[in-house]
Amino acid sequence: MPYKTLLFYIILILLAIIILSLFQTYLATHPPKIPNDRTPADLDFKYEDITLVTEDSIKLSAWYIPSKIKTNKSIILAHGHPFNKANILGFAPFLHEKYNLLFFDFRAMGDSSGSFISGGYYEQKDLRAAINYLKKEKNASKIGALGISMGASVIILEAANNPDIYAIVADSSYKDLHSIANDLYSPLFIFKYPFIFFSELFAKLIYDIDIKETSPVNKVKEVKIPIFIIHGDIDDQIPVEASKAIYENANQPKELWIAKNTNHVQAHSEYKQEYETRVLEFFDKYLK
Repeated sequence: MPYKTLLFYIILILLAIIILSLFQTYLATHPPKIPNDRTPADLDFKYEDITLVTEDSIKLSAWYIPSKIKTNKSIILAHGHPFNKANILGFAPFLHEKYNLLFFDFRAMGDSSGSFISGGYYEQKDLRAAINYLKKEKNASKIGALGISMGASVIILEAANNPDIYAIVADSSYKDLHSIANDLYSPLFIFKYPFIFFSELFAKLIYDIDIKETSPVNKVKEVKIPIFIIHGDIDDQIPVEASKAIYENANQPKELWIAKNTNHVQAHSEYKQEYETRVLEFFDKYLK
């Protein structure tokens, strides 16, 4: 094959990789918005429809549900990608008995503003806005947090630097964003590496997302509060090894529950009574 022809094909392949990586990065950061299809009123709960404002001026749609009993203890609930707060409203009934609850839509999801999703990097500011609201507006003395999938990852990342969180439940967290990219392109086998490289490069250049800093498995080393880690053993979206690695790096006190024959974020639906009992016991113990 002539040198110029070979060079042409190399350039063509490189351009295809760049374009496809750019397209995939766009899809990951701009998923279709899923509107909230129900509210706490559907559960016969009294609630406040509120708006949180982040430090970078993103407006977040949120619900504050006061507990059945008078208390200054609250739990924040964080949904996964690319869903919304209504998607995890099913966690409200068993927590509502003892705790005030705050549900919110992450930026660019549900009914919140924002132009793109960062997979957990900027979403820490969203969680911070929720914490600040509870402290300033509701005089919360102790705050716990429960998150699923991306929400769990965000909670771990924020808890590494935020002393206002007292206990966290992380259900099906990812290990780090690099692992997410690796799993996304894994069907390409050894050919995945240039796609991973360019996707991470575009995430940094276009959206200023720091992939290295978006790593729950590393950040959990800095978390000094109790953590309860949950994961399904047949998770086909985020491997169970992610939570096992996070648990190994976590400080005491820590707990790990690997739910048998359970897929991604399905532990609550598969083991409802056990899930609710274990989570409540955890929060009751560490939010005294």
